[in-house]
Amino acid sequence: MLKYFLYAAVPAVLALATFVWLIVALVRQCKSWRIAVGVFGVEILLLAIGYFVYFTPVEYPRTYLDEPAPETGSLAEIAREKSFYIGAAVNMADNPAYRKLVPSEYNSITPENYTKWRQLLANEAIGNYDFSKADAIVDYAVENGVRVRGHTLIWGKFSGRTYPKELDNLIAEAADPPAELRRIMQEHIQTVMTHFKGRITVWDVVNEPLSMDGVYLDENIFLNTLGRSYIAESFRMAREADPSAQLFINEQFGNYAGELVELFFDLLEWLLEENVPIDGVGIQAHNIFKTHNLDEFRQFVQRVADLGLLVEVTEFDARIRLFGEEPDPYQAQGDYMAEYARICIENPACIGFTVWGLSDASTWFDWVTPVNRMLPNDPLLFNVNLRPKPAYTKIRESLRNRP
Repeated sequence: MLKYFLYAAVPAVLALATFVWLIVALVRQCKSWRIAVGVFGVEILLLAIGYFVYFTPVEYPRTYLDEPAPETGSLAEIAREKSFYIGAAVNMADNPAYRKLVPSEYNSITPENYTKWRQLLANEAIGNYDFSKADAIVDYAVENGVRVRGHTLIWGKFSGRTYPKELDNLIAEAADPPAELRRIMQEHIQTVMTHFKGRITVWDVVNEPLSMDGVYLDENIFLNTLGRSYIAESFRMAREADPSAQLFINEQFGNYAGELVELFFDLLEWLLEENVPIDGVGIQAHNIFKTHNLDEFRQFVQRVADLGLLVEVTEFDARIRLFGEEPDPYQAQGDYMAEYARICIENPACIGFTVWGLSDASTWFDWVTPVNRMLPNDPLLFNVNLRPKPAYTKIRESLRNRP
């Protein structure tokens, strides 16, 4: 996402530099002030156009509301009959949509944030766990026969967000950093998986091991301290903690072909050669600034299946503004979502499709910069009033046709 921040920051910095040039030219009474005025005017005009195009809320016609509401309450039932999981991320146990849509529409849930390392800690202190918020989400699901995916045990992308900031200091000050990091990882994985054993049956053991900036593994505290073996060690620790759980590696891809994808498959092949206890690949599918090539996605899923691994789409959403040029944006969004899901549903190795939020009323896009200012987002299966959107009926039909 860094490059999209740069798209916004670079023009603003250039405009600021031109403004400084103008002020200096005026103070020094240089003739170049006229040129500076012209350049500055053009930059401000372009920024204004950009703001109007991207940051002004847009209203798209909701033609699907003119049609009879589809029969609801059957997605989860059909999914269960087909040994498939239709899931949603849940951000809090007292969200009214949780009880409205689960278990009737979703037979799987993922605690959106509350099984992540930092959020499991009281006062963000390593070893001081508070499971209350996670337990509230998980217990409701288990009581209603709904599968729970644990997300996530080891994630090194953002210090102080995906793992506790305290970890950086402990490893920096340790006499033997690798041994200390292994000890802390082992304790964390053992504690969390033991606490949820029998309730959380699938875990994203390692999340986003690839870099966002180049064709290499993310250079986080785990990689820098232990090398890529941190990935293998995490899976072995997880298998020891709960031998019955399915263990996944979870990753977001901008494209499903190219050098970064080949690096990922090299990683998978290495893990299998080393007899690492990995069961499957979780595919994050956040369609934020573009949609994905579905033919490449189909080939990607089959490549994972050919390795003998399970596949799940673990985090799906697609912003409505990506379809704003279509005659009927909500229908176009539904067609795309349904085809993406169908590719997964039709492949026997793909066992689940999870949308990242219960409804458009609870999407992370509405609070993360910059898309929180590029409204509407509306990226999910149900609208803010929990009315099914166009993808719903097509996904249900794909489930009925699943082998």
